[in-house]
Amino acid sequence: MPEILKPSYNNLMEKLKIFYDGKCRLCYREVYHYAKIDKNNRLALIDISDQKFAAKDYNLSDQEVQLHLHVQDEKGQYFKGVDAFIEIWKRLPQYRFLIPIFNNGLLKPGWKIAYNLFAKHIRPKLPKRNCIDGACSINHPNA
Repeated sequence: MPEILKPSYNNLMEKLKIFYDGKCRLCYREVYHYAKIDKNNRLALIDISDQKFAAKDYNLSDQEVQLHLHVQDEKGQYFKGVDAFIEIWKRLPQYRFLIPIFNNGLLKPGWKIAYNLFAKHIRPKLPKRNCIDGACSINHPNA
């Protein structure tokens, strides 16, 4: 499992930082899938649900980082939502075929609307992971 990195690590400057919600089961699984296939070690995972995470340390707002997936590239530029996924896929050869589909000038506005609807209305209702001291379990709505 990739280590959660802190802002003081020098190696963060050479990687795409992915700010993801580790308590969101879907978010966690997707980001760790990307990390698993990242053969060139170009991704750094930063769990925004970690008690030690502070959005202000990265010049991000708590509200925005909770709502949208964010990434910060090696030059310090931030991307969110669909643009964040495109930046991730640029670094993973297996996913580069998606870039022209999601970065298409005609289609991209629709992808952004769909992502925003998902982020605001669906993701908050998804099952959450219950993590205490690095040990996680899945919370079931009926449990």
